[in-house]
Amino acid sequence: MTTTIPICVVGAGTMGRGIAQIALAAGHRVSLVDPQEDQLHAARQEISKRLARRRPELAAALGEHLGTFTSIEATPPDSDTLVIEAVLESLDVKTAVFQAAAAHFGHGCVLATNTSSLSVTAIAAGTPVPERVVGMHFFNPVPVMKLVEVVSGVQTEPAIADQIADLATSWGKQVARVKSAPGFIVNRVARGFYGEALRLVEEQVSSPATVDEVIRGAGFRMGPFELMDLIGNDVNAAVTRSVWTAFNFDRRFEPSRIQDELVAAGHYGRKRGHGFYSYADDAEPGKPVAVPPSDTPEKVVLTGDCGQLSTLLSRSAVEVDRVSDSDSAGPAATLPNEGIVVVVTRGRTAHQESAVRDGAPVVVIDRCVDAGAATSIAAAASHPGTPAAVAGLLAAAGVDVYEVDDVPGLVVARTLAVIANEAWETALHGVATPDDIDVAMELGTNYPVGPFAWTRDWGSSTVLELLDQLWSTYHDTRYRANRLLRSAATS
Repeated sequence: MTTTIPICVVGAGTMGRGIAQIALAAGHRVSLVDPQEDQLHAARQEISKRLARRRPELAAALGEHLGTFTSIEATPPDSDTLVIEAVLESLDVKTAVFQAAAAHFGHGCVLATNTSSLSVTAIAAGTPVPERVVGMHFFNPVPVMKLVEVVSGVQTEPAIADQIADLATSWGKQVARVKSAPGFIVNRVARGFYGEALRLVEEQVSSPATVDEVIRGAGFRMGPFELMDLIGNDVNAAVTRSVWTAFNFDRRFEPSRIQDELVAAGHYGRKRGHGFYSYADDAEPGKPVAVPPSDTPEKVVLTGDCGQLSTLLSRSAVEVDRVSDSDSAGPAATLPNEGIVVVVTRGRTAHQESAVRDGAPVVVIDRCVDAGAATSIAAAASHPGTPAAVAGLLAAAGVDVYEVDDVPGLVVARTLAVIANEAWETALHGVATPDDIDVAMELGTNYPVGPFAWTRDWGSSTVLELLDQLWSTYHDTRYRANRLLRSAATS
């Protein structure tokens, strides 16, 4: 499939405009189809404006390369055309578009759907050429986001999927190959990022602002609540419900009552001026209050091997006495003058950690994706008042401490363990390879690294231990460890 083939983009909304723009920039003749003339007019103006910034010669000659039409039947009937639909997320609407396209262009055209959650197999089944139907899932904004999920339905000819993958690569995109399954990669694996955050608030473990702060502090560009407000709570809730329904109402993907209530109230997020946060002109930013630090301790005793503790202590520049062999309670940093023990969560609560350490005061801190760059961290204490001393230690490392309720796995470790588990589940089902899953999550959601990468960094046994501790507390299927993960951890 060469760059000279004609492209027909159906749907002149945000996604359709972006797809048309990158196809034009790659040298294709593009037909943009939408039943609304005003939408086509607005799309042409926006595409021209965007191209003028980097491709002024193309913008000046746009009339020669971009045609706008109110129906598929009015477009040039070239049999080599690639049709990319970006219309309403409805099986009936998408199949009707492809039926019309196959009738107009002939059975030699390729039909690519930009669906984010519908079954490519089901869309293909409603067309006269199911073997020529493939998923080509772009991410918004299309000109900026590098990822394209190329999705094969049961009927898709491998050669067609290969052609679309090669074409997307020639457009400067990074391709993740996927088998048709609910949510593909990104919308499936990312459910835990939102779902666990919502459950933490439902369980009154912490506030949205604190969850966002510690998720960002652990290495993510945005916290889940600010991201849901940016996406739109209506859109995010709809995707969650779609995946939940497709998985036969498995609790792993269960929608949140909190988010449903916001949607019912019309609090969609930024586009409506209110979501989890207010976006009114006079609104105060939702900044949580960190634990006030006490003085930095003079010395810390580090027992056992814990990479995150070692890195944080190195950043703090305090004197460290190292004891190589940890006891059965696990690695820890002890503030000898205060008698406080600091541990990185393995899924036990601070009170449980205290119990296995003869009642010593314990502060459990959350995990980070990159301890060398962390800026904030969640913590829970077995004894009142102890977080201040730990906040003093971590303040010297440039890390703020935010106290949350004493629950298994705290915030980041709990959330990322669930995401990693779903990534392993996705690989187990043959939907995509671990490498494609990591690429998809890094590029499609802007994660700092993919879930298999942080599983390797933390250790598969650590992720398994977190999940098993959560399972023993909640007996919820979202914490049921994947068998491939368990095999990797135990072998």
